[in-house]
Amino acid sequence: MAPVSIDARGLTADVEAGASLLPIDTQLARFSEGGSVLLLGSDPRHYEIQQIGVGGVVSGALVLAGATLTAWPAGTQAVPVRRARLVEAPQVGRFTADDSTRVQLQFRLEEGLDSPAVMPGAPYRGYPVFDAFAPVWTSDPFWVPERVTDVQDDDVATPFVADTAGVALGKSAVPYVLDSIDGIDTFRSALFALAGRWSPAWVPSWAHDLRLAAHVDAGQVYLDVEGPLLSTQSLAANHRDIRIELFSGAVLYRRITAVGIPNVSVDRLILDAAFPAAFTIDQVKMICFLSLCVQDSDTNVLRYFDANTMQCDLSWRELDHEL
Repeated sequence: MAPVSIDARGLTADVEAGASLLPIDTQLARFSEGGSVLLLGSDPRHYEIQQIGVGGVVSGALVLAGATLTAWPAGTQAVPVRRARLVEAPQVGRFTADDSTRVQLQFRLEEGLDSPAVMPGAPYRGYPVFDAFAPVWTSDPFWVPERVTDVQDDDVATPFVADTAGVALGKSAVPYVLDSIDGIDTFRSALFALAGRWSPAWVPSWAHDLRLAAHVDAGQVYLDVEGPLLSTQSLAANHRDIRIELFSGAVLYRRITAVGIPNVSVDRLILDAAFPAAFTIDQVKMICFLSLCVQDSDTNVLRYFDANTMQCDLSWRELDHEL
């Protein structure tokens, strides 16, 4: 059995020997009905494992299938446990002191540790937008404009190279840090909704890609931005969706349908929908592009600093969607 230590919760009241109910805050902790809970005292040799009854995960308590063997004071750690196996035999460190050692263990769970597959926020053009979590840049971000090519080489003539997408498909790494239990739970649910590389999502560039050049009126169906930029070339199919974030917290998504040139220093972006309310240049926090992406891996590593702080890096690969 392996403890899910990050979901440990303290008993909120004393528990007597023979008790069948553990007073505990079960919200967002991954205790499972019919599963097990570890009661861990201040001395790691002082512990007890009990089975949780069917329907035993209730608000503010765990109902046990049996009864506790000893008394436990308030504050005792109650930890969810799962059936697991060691990934490999542990390597035991040997220190010069006879009473010191260090062991690192890695387990592979044989029981599920799932979160509900829920993506926060409203969808855009049929797909979710992964923007409920702003990145935390601990280093310079990178973006790689990769090409999807098919090379045919018969070892006689010059190899033939076909650019199958006809456009650069970006690859980027984005670091996220969550600093609350609620935020961590929402992020984990979003990862289950993505299901590795299976589910696409719109991902912002999180850069100031466009800068507003004029105020916007209610009902307006265009944006004037500093240029020349998009007017210098044909609109790429994968480079037409934008995210507009205001300092008020409002977020708008729009599709660029055409680009005009009102003057030599401004691009006029014709959009697919009008703006419901006016806003000024000073009210705009960021205008960035959206790319339809999938993750570049089926595995996510979540690094916990404590129960309230978690860090995760996601690698995104843009799709040739032609939407």
